[in-house]
Amino acid sequence: MTVSNSPKKKLIEVALPLPEINDASAYDKMPGIGPHPKGIHHWWARLPLPTARAILFASVVDDPEAHPEKWPTEEEQNAERERLFDIIRRMMGKKLHESPEVYAEARAEMLRHSDGKLPAVFDPFAGGGSIPLEANRMGFDAYAGDLNPVAVLLNKCNLELAPRWANHAPVNPEDRRRIGGGDAWRGTHGLAADIRYYSRLVHDRAVKQIGSLYPKVRLLKEQGGGEAKIIAWIWARTVASPSPAAQGTHVPLMSTFWLSNKKGSLTWLEPVVDKMKREFRFVVKSGTPSDRTSITSGTKAGRGGFKCLLSGDPIPFDYIRSEGQKGRLGAVMVAVVAEIRRGRTYVSVTNDQTACAHAPMPNDYPDTDLPNEALGFRVQNYGIRKHWQMFTPRQLVAMVAICDLVSGISADAHADALAAGFNVKLADQYAETVCTFLALAVDRCADFNNSLCRWSPSNQKVMNLFGRQAIPMIFDFSEANILADTVGGWTTCSAHVADCIETIATRSTQLGSALQIDAASGTNSATQLLVSTDPPYYDNIGYAALSDFFYIWLRRALGRIQPDLFSTVLVPKLPELTASPENFHGNREMAKEHFEAGFRKAFSALRHKIDPQFPLTVYYAFKQADEDGEDEDQAGVSIDLTTGWETLLEALISSGFQITATWPVRASQAWRMRSMGSNALASYIVLACRPRASDAPQIASSEFRRELKRVLPAALRHLQQGNIAPVDFAQAALGPGMAIYSRYGRILESSGTQLSIRAAINIINQTLTEVLSEVEDEFDADTRWAIAWFEQFGFSEGGFGDAEILSKAKVTSVSGLQQAGIVLSKGGKVRLLRPDELPADWDPQNDQSIPVWEMTHHLLRLYHYQAVGDEATSVLLRKLGSNGEAARDLAYRLFKIAEKRKLSQEALGYNALVLGWPEVARLAREERIARPATQPDMFGRT
Repeated sequence: MTVSNSPKKKLIEVALPLPEINDASAYDKMPGIGPHPKGIHHWWARLPLPTARAILFASVVDDPEAHPEKWPTEEEQNAERERLFDIIRRMMGKKLHESPEVYAEARAEMLRHSDGKLPAVFDPFAGGGSIPLEANRMGFDAYAGDLNPVAVLLNKCNLELAPRWANHAPVNPEDRRRIGGGDAWRGTHGLAADIRYYSRLVHDRAVKQIGSLYPKVRLLKEQGGGEAKIIAWIWARTVASPSPAAQGTHVPLMSTFWLSNKKGSLTWLEPVVDKMKREFRFVVKSGTPSDRTSITSGTKAGRGGFKCLLSGDPIPFDYIRSEGQKGRLGAVMVAVVAEIRRGRTYVSVTNDQTACAHAPMPNDYPDTDLPNEALGFRVQNYGIRKHWQMFTPRQLVAMVAICDLVSGISADAHADALAAGFNVKLADQYAETVCTFLALAVDRCADFNNSLCRWSPSNQKVMNLFGRQAIPMIFDFSEANILADTVGGWTTCSAHVADCIETIATRSTQLGSALQIDAASGTNSATQLLVSTDPPYYDNIGYAALSDFFYIWLRRALGRIQPDLFSTVLVPKLPELTASPENFHGNREMAKEHFEAGFRKAFSALRHKIDPQFPLTVYYAFKQADEDGEDEDQAGVSIDLTTGWETLLEALISSGFQITATWPVRASQAWRMRSMGSNALASYIVLACRPRASDAPQIASSEFRRELKRVLPAALRHLQQGNIAPVDFAQAALGPGMAIYSRYGRILESSGTQLSIRAAINIINQTLTEVLSEVEDEFDADTRWAIAWFEQFGFSEGGFGDAEILSKAKVTSVSGLQQAGIVLSKGGKVRLLRPDELPADWDPQNDQSIPVWEMTHHLLRLYHYQAVGDEATSVLLRKLGSNGEAARDLAYRLFKIAEKRKLSQEALGYNALVLGWPEVARLAREERIARPATQPDMFGRT
């Protein structure tokens, strides 16, 4: 279609208050922040709610630049933009479900920009549902589409079930006897109260049914004596030792012997070995160990495998995998964790405890297959090829029992709903809602009650399987007491779900719609949509295979209630839009084509559905590259320009969209936890897109290059002024570059072929490097020398002759550089002084000549290396005056060099300084205003 009457430019296409969005989004991703909608069920790489609502708001409201008749001057436009920013800042508040007035204010503002009627919001890759949930709470008609039945169920809970019963009193007899009036049951508090009540019924019935499998433990006299409730058991997998000295005896595979490494309560397992009898056992020890190293490493032998407890001989991973494939891995209980008044205590294993754990297999357990291969899966290599094999016998008995009890609780909820005055139809619907949310609690139990859960010695609790988007192999694992009021217990899991239900809906939340659709095959029937979506990230996460872990229990509990949603044995795999070679017999090209073709179809369909007034917004996250480990589950981050980025941009541009803005949103909790010192990339890049005119012109690639050189410098300066982190800078720069590329119908090389996306990305990156290099011309001679030296040597030594030759080219001298305090010249060698070597008592007011290099690294010394904080660093920045701003420009340039030379620690420092700059600069300005006007600055000016 030809786009005429160009729509008004939206706020998202001009400016965003990124620091506040980043802070709120990082907080939203942190664990332990209390009840949150995400807590009703686990989903992988869930978009932070603050990000979703900020992007939706900024996609609807006009940028003041679009209304010169109202705000004719740049100053007036900036003032109006700040007013809109203030609304977004209030939307970034914590526990916003308790502040309906903030949502009301945002809705009222959006209505003024959309002719009094908000568009419908559609997310065709809804996943965990952050975008549709926030759209619903902001007053849009929200549609969530996904093919994955687990995702569809979660969106039904958020958009249909919880809002359907908002502001309803509970039906259970306990709460009905003490029901109050007024706001007692506002929002979804009534539904949450019922979940708590019926979960207690499930617990009581489970105790009667399987309680004998969960005995108490007898404590030693020094532990207080008597019996105590068990909260967990700790196990180790075993394998027949390949050592001739052990003659095939099964020995434990343990990554650590620590039970508690918390200061003041150190407790560990001490192996007692009888080599003659080829026997071992473990005893619990506490106090101060004589050898912490051996306790920390357990029987682990580095990254190559384990060692035999009996002989000390190596047990390589290849051997362990081979034995696992033959079904020869065993398991031994090594410790019992009990709860006492003052916390945790640890007890050595008895035969009674072992006997209870080896329960007979239940009838009719889910006998479903794991995929032969899948993204993030490693357990198949060790012989775990069925879902039930990820559970101990006792865990499997408990999961089947509780799942069936949840399914049966609908009769109780139905009867109570009738007694509360519901008609039969409503009572049916409400009972189904109760069962659905309780089934989510079953899945939370599954996450904490499987044989791939770690025991954390630092906080002394069971850790859930899905700490990230993978199913790794764990050799020493913990088993929670599912009937205890503890982490992983049914009571705790269901109570957490109930608490989180209270955060889903406000009093004014309306009903949305969750649809099971294939985004590549079409969208919902609605038109004039505002589309915002967080699609799959190429080959990053295998949602379908991971979801099977939860799907098997949801299907057992809810198959009768949602027969269409749970009609297949497992989650559909082949249609999923990920580039997963295992779905195409290992063929990577076929997987790539499936991903690209699906994206093109999806975005082509969306192009004809969207309301042209509003930009399409698409989130993209960088690939998390797993390191090659076994039971260690570490992740690094890699830029994936030639695959994921290229594919996404190709799909958008080839389906008729042009990119109008890109924003890096830093929503990683690591960003805050490491004091903004991480070199991890931004969690998301948000792209704003508009339909491209069908008659868009074509140009030559030489013109594209010229336009890049003309436009990119100002765009990059704008990004720097917005304090884009250096680690995100190259990715953010793709935005203005691809905006130029995507506005043309075709860009032709001299050969007549079309300039590819990959080639365009390379040209944009080259131009970025040139622009950053040109900034050097504005620096002083000493700084230009230091940059060139750093690019070649970093902070390492180089020859004096090389340094002298370079100094002549940069119009300075080695002696002058040494006098300036930025180099050390000794014994025919020269090197730059590291920030931590610079004098701590340096005062710029006593320095006659200060290179930008020197001021930058003194700021870095304070902020990053000495970590003195924002206020102390701001004192120095104030003394540096207006010249201090050049330090940030230099930090961008040096980060780029450090990244290229793989100087990770140096890059981390420059990145940290830029990230901390806004607060440091704000404090410096405030100090400067408060300083008497007659007080001179570093250059003697008043």
